[in-house]
Amino acid sequence: MLDWLYEFIGTMLSWFSSLFGGKYVFGLLLYALVFKLLFLPFSIKQQKNQIKMAQLTPKIELIKAKYRGRTDQVTMQKQQQEIMELQQKEGYSPFSGCLPLLLQLPIITFLYKIIRGPLSYICGLSADEITAIKNVLGSTQIDEIQLVGEINRYTGTGLAEYADKLAKLPDLTLFGTELAGTPWDSLTSNFSWIVIIPIIAAALTWLSMFLTRKWNANPATQTQDAQANASMKMMDLMMPAMTLFMAYGFSSMMGIYWIYQSALGILQSFILAKAMPLPKYSEEDLKEMKKAQKEAEKAARSAAKNAPKYRSLHYIDDEDYDSLPELQSDGKDDKKNSGSLDINDI
Repeated sequence: MLDWLYEFIGTMLSWFSSLFGGKYVFGLLLYALVFKLLFLPFSIKQQKNQIKMAQLTPKIELIKAKYRGRTDQVTMQKQQQEIMELQQKEGYSPFSGCLPLLLQLPIITFLYKIIRGPLSYICGLSADEITAIKNVLGSTQIDEIQLVGEINRYTGTGLAEYADKLAKLPDLTLFGTELAGTPWDSLTSNFSWIVIIPIIAAALTWLSMFLTRKWNANPATQTQDAQANASMKMMDLMMPAMTLFMAYGFSSMMGIYWIYQSALGILQSFILAKAMPLPKYSEEDLKEMKKAQKEAEKAARSAAKNAPKYRSLHYIDDEDYDSLPELQSDGKDDKKNSGSLDINDI
């Protein structure tokens, strides 16, 4: 169903490589740049969402300050309800930034599949042909991009019938080193410089996260929630660790692609932070906001206290009146109220 998409992107990647003398590593750089530009509208939308959140952060901090020191469930629910009401009033949705990410996930999955499958999507070999090549080379347990290295080292004639398609295969070397294999294989045998590729990829992953937060951070309004801070620190460790582990197990080309993505991501974050900066609030600004909030609450209480009291038209109880009304009566009522009965009244 998606074969046409894979073929299109594979053809584009092959053309990118041809612009650099067939060097796949430079074709990947242009490939990463093009898709970073295609995703730029989503990144701009996320930046706008962060700006809107930053504008609300001082008000949210004031709500949290009102309940600070109280951790019972009822108080926490009331605090959360006030924050949600504020967000709804200001037209902000905490989930609005998730949609761009969800849209990108399947596309990124396609990209990784194409990068890992140059024989299928660049050379145009079918699954049966790739299996036949693996059988000829005696390498049935490796993926396509690793198979490229085996093909380049093969000196026999068993692949003659696939020569036309294999001629489209880009050059997967850099500085004379084969990049089709995994860094782990290079670490355990035939040691070469590609063992540092996963380390660079992991370091740039961490740096990208760190710099993005730094450029968009506002120290005066950063959360004081210990759990949130712990989760953030955990992510700072988990993401680079996952990148390091996966980059050692995949072809070196995947590690290089992640390096490109992280480097371009850092550049993009820097440009967006300068072009669309988040509003900054100092400690003095927050103090002034708190002071204004307290004065507004005091004025509201004073207005409610000095407001005129409206009395009921019907007598309900003594407290409904500042002073009880005097009852006017004539003689006839006095006689009735006194309980005496006069013959003339009958």
